[in-house]
Amino acid sequence: MSTGNANRKSITKRIIIGVAITLALVFIVFLFITTNFLGNNMIVTETAYRSTAYDVVKTNAIAVRDEVSIKKAVSGIMVYDVTDGDKVTANGTIATVYQNEEDVVKMQRIEELDTKIEYLESMNTSAKSTNIGLDTINSRLNENLTALIKTVNAGSFDYIDSVEDELMSAVFRKQIVTGEQGRFDEKIESLKAEREELERTTASPIGTVKTSDSGYFVSKVDGYEGAVDMDALDAFYYSDYKALEPAEVDESAYVGKVIRGVNWYLMCPVTPDEAVNISHSTNSVSIRMPYAMSEEIPARVMYVNNLKDEDKAIVVLRCNYMSDALSKIRKESIEIVVGSYEGLKISKSAIHDAELTRTVEDEDGKEHQETKVVQGVYVKYGNELRFKQIIIDYSGDDYVICREAPDRQQLFKGSTVLLYDQVVVEGGDLFDGKLIR
Repeated sequence: MSTGNANRKSITKRIIIGVAITLALVFIVFLFITTNFLGNNMIVTETAYRSTAYDVVKTNAIAVRDEVSIKKAVSGIMVYDVTDGDKVTANGTIATVYQNEEDVVKMQRIEELDTKIEYLESMNTSAKSTNIGLDTINSRLNENLTALIKTVNAGSFDYIDSVEDELMSAVFRKQIVTGEQGRFDEKIESLKAEREELERTTASPIGTVKTSDSGYFVSKVDGYEGAVDMDALDAFYYSDYKALEPAEVDESAYVGKVIRGVNWYLMCPVTPDEAVNISHSTNSVSIRMPYAMSEEIPARVMYVNNLKDEDKAIVVLRCNYMSDALSKIRKESIEIVVGSYEGLKISKSAIHDAELTRTVEDEDGKEHQETKVVQGVYVKYGNELRFKQIIIDYSGDDYVICREAPDRQQLFKGSTVLLYDQVVVEGGDLFDGKLIR
């Protein structure tokens, strides 16, 4: 019995050992397959989308213009006839002077009444028109409402009054056509009577203010007028920029100033590397002023003034676009858009170096192997990874812009990444042809 039991125990032990060895071999084979064929399946992908990146230089700038200050020549209460940024002609009236504040208030009320009377008379004219259908009126009403919403969303508050007036006009026209609103004859007569009474009791102006120069009007002086020689902008250096200070002026003694000519300039301190970047770009750039206005303005690079013993250079930009906001700026934070790059946006974490080999023919028609290390990404195709070379046009902090359709001569082998490709941004043991679940 003891011998039989011993034999059975020996056989059982061999079976257990055999099963253990078999399981170990299966596990080893499993690891081999998953490592070399399936690999680390914990991969994360992102979709390659088309995007635009901008090469931007951020700096501060001083606006330099050919400016002529206008002193007050008549004492009294002054009312401007033009607004900042308006174009004025030589010998044109920029302000009217009144004896006292009461006359100014009355004249401003007369101007308001003139606007209201003109507006209501235009509504009466619309009431007489019979060739405009309700569908057309509804269409215009919808267009005006959409324009108001876009204006508010864009923050273009300089234009909101005119947009609101157009919308109210469309509302009144619809009410008139549908019979909800009658004519405005009685209201017009009332406003005209008020106007006549004001005109009778308001004293005439005691003088006017004219300008001897044509250009753009600005109602404020700040002491920088004439501080920079407009004929020597090519010799304005960083030391001059740092030393630039406004003169002391009594603003109350001036009506304002006129910016002569259409061109004005931005003096921008930049690093030497930024100066090289700007000088190598095209002459045309765009300017952003995030704290002054929402839209970009075009500019032209005139000079890049750089002295070897100074740690910064001065870039001189010429602008000829003018508005109320631009007419008032002097020192401003700006962004110089040197260039733009459109292509496929790829995270830097997705970029890898890979050694590619291709077969080429020499001049004698003989084939030989050629190998090169290139940059690229791994793209998911079904349950397989493929390596694709990329051509980088722009590099940001954590992403790049790749050329979407590079020349075939630029690609060492195969194709490049395509729009909507699933690009691997996380994952270990990546290689071309890897199987994934």
